[in-house]
Amino acid sequence: MNLPKILLIDDDPVVRSLISNILRKKGYEVILAKEGQEGLEVAKREVPDLVITDYQMPGISGIDVLTQMNEINPKTPVIILTAYGDATLTIKSIQTGAFDFIEKPINPKELLETVKNGLSTLGSVRQKEEPEVLPERRKDDNLMVGKSSVMREIFKNIGRISQNNVNVMITGDSGVGKERMARLIHESGYNKDQPLVYVNCKILAEQQLQNGQGTGRTQTEMSGRNSLDAKLKQVDSGTVILDEVGMLSSQMQMYLLDQMSREDLEASRMLPRFISITTQDINDLVNENLFLKELYYKLKVFSLHLPPLRGRKADIPELVKNLLQELNPAFDKKVDQLEDGAIQLLQSHEWPGNVRELKNVLMQALVLSHGEVLEKKHIRLEGKPVHVVKDDVFEERPRSMDEVEKEHINKVLEYTKWNKQQAASILGITRPTLNAKIDKYGLTKY
Repeated sequence: MNLPKILLIDDDPVVRSLISNILRKKGYEVILAKEGQEGLEVAKREVPDLVITDYQMPGISGIDVLTQMNEINPKTPVIILTAYGDATLTIKSIQTGAFDFIEKPINPKELLETVKNGLSTLGSVRQKEEPEVLPERRKDDNLMVGKSSVMREIFKNIGRISQNNVNVMITGDSGVGKERMARLIHESGYNKDQPLVYVNCKILAEQQLQNGQGTGRTQTEMSGRNSLDAKLKQVDSGTVILDEVGMLSSQMQMYLLDQMSREDLEASRMLPRFISITTQDINDLVNENLFLKELYYKLKVFSLHLPPLRGRKADIPELVKNLLQELNPAFDKKVDQLEDGAIQLLQSHEWPGNVRELKNVLMQALVLSHGEVLEKKHIRLEGKPVHVVKDDVFEERPRSMDEVEKEHINKVLEYTKWNKQQAASILGITRPTLNAKIDKYGLTKY
C-alpha cells in the first residue's frame, strides 16, 4: 500500500522536526526540504501528493513555491505555513492557488485536519493560465485584520470569491466592519482598478421621502431612480456597495432589479459586482413581502457573516495595532506601544458597539496620550470605572521592612489579645522569636 507522500519545506529545523513527527505518527511519508528552490527540485523528482511550505524563507518565498508548483503539477494541493499571518497574505495565498493556510505555532489537530482535507480533494486545485504576479503592498492592504479562526476562514473565502464576478451579501451587527470587508473584496478583486461606487440605501430612502413631500408619488419615484441611476452609470465594470440594502423602498427595489436584469443580457461586456451590506435579515423581509425575492437571490450569490467583536476577542491585539497605525497620522501621534495590561483591559470589555466602539475608544485615548505608549488610565470603557493612577505627590512615604513588620506584629498581638502562643502561630514564627521582636520594636500591651 502506497502511503500518501507529503513534501515539507521549511528553513527552521525545529518546525521540520515537529511537523514531520506529527505526520509520520499518522502514517504519512514525509520528505523534507530546507528552502524553496530545493523543495521545487524535490517536487519534480518525488511527485508528492501534497506540499506544505513556509511563507518566509531565505531565497524564494512560499508564494513563489506555490506559483511554480502550479506549473510543475497544478493538481498538487499546497498548504502555506507562516508566523506572519494577515488578511492580505491569506487572500493572496488563496488567490494564487493555495489549498489552505496555517499559522504558527502549529496546532497538531488543525494541521492533521487540513492535510486530510487536502489529500481528500486531490486534484481540486486548478491550474492558472498565467500565475499571478503579486503587486507591491498598497495602502489598502490592511483594511481588515484578525487571527481568530473565524476571521481566517473569512479571509480565505474572500480570496476565493474576489477573483470571480459574483455578487456578495455581507451580514453582521452594526459597527463590526462590514463596509471595510466590502472594500477589501473590491481591492483584492479582479476589477480592483475599476471604479468603486458606494450607495447609502438608508440616505437614498430618506431623500426619496423628503423629495416626495407635497408632490405626487411619481415625482418621488423618479427622484430616487435618478439618484441611483447616476451612481450606477459611474461604475461600469467596477463594484457597487449597497449599504443597508434592506432600506430600499419597493419602487427602488424594482428599479434596481430591472437594471440588473438588463445587464444580465449584456454578456459581451464585464458587469459590475454588487456587494450588499445589511444588519437586517433580508430573508425575513422577503417572507414579509417587504423585499423582492428575485432581487434578493440576485444579490446573495455568495454570503459572508461578520461576527460581533465579543465573539472574537483574540483579534483585539491585531485590531488595536492596525487602528493605531491608521489613527496616528490624524492625531499627529506616534503611539505604537501599549502599557502592560492594556490589551487585557480591552479584552475584558463586551464591545456592544463592536469595532466602531473600539476605534472610538482608541481615538479618545490617543487624544489624552503623551509619548509613544498608550496608558491604561486613558482607556475609557462604557460601563466601567476609569482606571486612575495616583500621583506620587499624594502617596504615603515608602516604609522600611522593619516598620511594616512592627505594625503587622502589633496588629496580630492586639487581635489575639496578646496571646503570644496564638500570635506566634499566626505569624509562622516561634514564641522565642516573637519575644525577641517584641523587645526589638519596644511593643507593649495596652
